[in-house]
Amino acid sequence: MTGPERAVQLWQVLIAAAHDRRTLTYRLLGETIDLAPSLLAAPLGLVARYCAAKQWPPLTVLVVQAGDGRPGAGFAWATDADGAREAVYEHDWFKLRPPSAADFALIDDIGIGAAIE
Repeated sequence: MTGPERAVQLWQVLIAAAHDRRTLTYRLLGETIDLAPSLLAAPLGLVARYCAAKQWPPLTVLVVQAGDGRPGAGFAWATDADGAREAVYEHDWFKLRPPSAADFALIDDIGIGAAIE
């Protein structure tokens, strides 16, 4: 499965989590889509970059470390993770056209948000 295809999987899981107002650990997210937590960074980056390009709250703020419940050190999409998480919870994700693998591939190909990662 390609990185953009994995990003589509993550999108589905993350908008469901946002709807339920919950966070997910890297381990749980990896188990949900059958991907090692160490391999989540690239597809999570695509989701974060897509959200940034659309000027939407960063869905990836919902993915947290098991120990402290905070986003990982690589999360650079908001200075206030708690505020960003609330914005994610309040956003109407299910009313939006969901991105396709092609949408995520385009974000990657043209480098949108790549400097922030």
